[in-house]
Order: sequence, then C-alpha cells, then structure tokens
Amino acid sequence: MYKISRLQICFILALALILHLTVLDYIKISGVKPDLLLIIVIFFGLFLGRGTGLESGFAAGLFKDLFALDFFGINVFVFAITGYLAGLAGARFSRESKKTQILLVVLLTAFSMILHFMIVSIFSKWIYLSFSEYLAGSIIPTCIYTAIISIPVFSKLMKVYKVRGSEEYL
Repeated sequence: MYKISRLQICFILALALILHLTVLDYIKISGVKPDLLLIIVIFFGLFLGRGTGLESGFAAGLFKDLFALDFFGINVFVFAITGYLAGLAGARFSRESKKTQILLVVLLTAFSMILHFMIVSIFSKWIYLSFSEYLAGSIIPTCIYTAIISIPVFSKLMKVYKVRGSEEYL
C-alpha cells in the first residue's frame, strides 16, 4: 500500500492544470480537449474514496477557477460534487475494470459539464448556446475524448500508487 498525502494530491492536480493549460491545447480535436483535471479527480474519488474525491475536486476546482473566466466558485462546486460522486461509484462498482472506468469517466464528465452549464445559465445572461447545441458540440466530444485519455492516465496512476481493492490510502 502506498500512502498519498494531500500535498502529493495538490502537486498532481497542479501539474495536471499546467498540462491542461499548455500541452493539451496542441492536441485539440475540432476545438475539444480532454479535461485532465477531471480525470485526476475521478481517479482519486474512484480509488481513494468519496472524502478524497471531494477534497481533490475542491482543490482542482479552486485551481481551475483561478485561471477561468467563469464565475469564481463554480468549478469548485462542480468538481467537488463530481469527485464525491466518483467516490460513491467506486464503492459500488469494480474499479479495476477498464470498461467501468471508461463508463464512469464518460458519465461523470457529462454530469460535470451539464451541471456547469446549468449553473452558468442561472447566473449569466450571456449564454448564446442552447443546451442541445452545447450537448452536440461540446459535451459529447469532450466526454469521448476525456474517456480515451483517461485510459493511460488511470493505468499510470494505478501503477505509481499501487491502488486496488478497498484499502485506505489517505
């Protein structure tokens, strides 16, 4: 068993944010790039439990809010809820299964994007996209792309932290 400290989680999230803001811009497909921060949050929630998912989601959302042009706090809320839900799902599903991981990444990415859209729709008067346009143009491609990128990221993190089963890691 490998212990993961909160400092290590914050370091991984900060590294993911830097990659998200720099390198991932070069691998965009039709203007869509995978959400690396969300992949990390889902991984921590899935393998380390709902408390760690909530904490890592809060930290990831805070990091993202610092660089986003959104309302401050929306990403904190959305990522924290998503991390918590990943933790709940990790207790109910076989988290070592690649199919389960991909399905959960797709569902949780869609959930976070829909929740983000709904919150922004409530507080902003400047949304020019309908939900169906947002769904077809952004949610579906991002979910697929994020799920594909999550496969090697999950494998690497599972090897590095030797996570499996229902052990306590934090």
